[in-house]
Order: sequence, then structure tokens, then C-alpha cells
Amino acid sequence: MIRIFAFVLGLILALMLIAMPADAQGPAAPKSANATPIATTAMGAILYGAQSANPGEKLFGQKCAFCHIGPSTGKFMLARRLPKGQAELPDRRDLTPDYVKAVVRNGLVNMPTFTRVELTDRELGQIADWLGRKGRK
Repeated sequence: MIRIFAFVLGLILALMLIAMPADAQGPAAPKSANATPIATTAMGAILYGAQSANPGEKLFGQKCAFCHIGPSTGKFMLARRLPKGQAELPDRRDLTPDYVKAVVRNGLVNMPTFTRVELTDRELGQIADWLGRKGRK
């Protein structure tokens, strides 16, 4: 009974956060000089990288931004264990392509694994190179 109550309470709080206007959620995250402007809403996460000429950034927007940009689970979980300002992956400066590939294929803490069907090796390589700075100007 307690688990059901906790689940319902968590669901209600999550829905309230989603419905809250962006300006009521606090100041927007600082923008990275090299990345597409960071989304502060779920719709912004969907559009992340859509206009980018970089295939890695565009794929990140299509495959990863839903959980790692704006008010999202991935960002929330990373913010609990990383220094301030590093919860959104494009703002990180410590990622290497090999590390990104290992985490995506094997999972880490709450991040699930992604198979080669969900994300091909070529797509993962482009995303990993972009996050690891090889694909950035």
C-alpha cells in the first residue's frame, strides 16, 4: 500500500513539474558556446540539434536529447552526482568517445543499454565523437 501511495505521489509531482511554465521552473541553464541552445522544455529537447550541420549533434537530438536535455530523467540523475553545470551532456568537457560508446552499449546506473538495432555503430560513433569533442569546431 505504501509503495502504491509513493508511486502515485511521485507521478503527481512529475505531472505538476511538466505542466509548470518554463519561467516558473527557475533560470535557464547556461548555454554552451559550441552547442545548439539548450532546451528548457520537453519540446525544446525534441528539437535539439535539428538545425545542426553536424551529424553527431543532429543524432544526439534525435536519439539522446529526450533524456539528456531540459527537464528530464537523465539530466536529473546526472545532476545528483556531477558538479554543477555538467548534467546536460553537451556541457561536459570530460567525455571521450570510447567512454560514451561503453556507457551506451553497456548502460550505467539508471541508463539502459542501447543495442545496435536501436543505435547503429556508425550513429553511435558520430554521437560519441561529437560529445567527445572530436566532432566539434
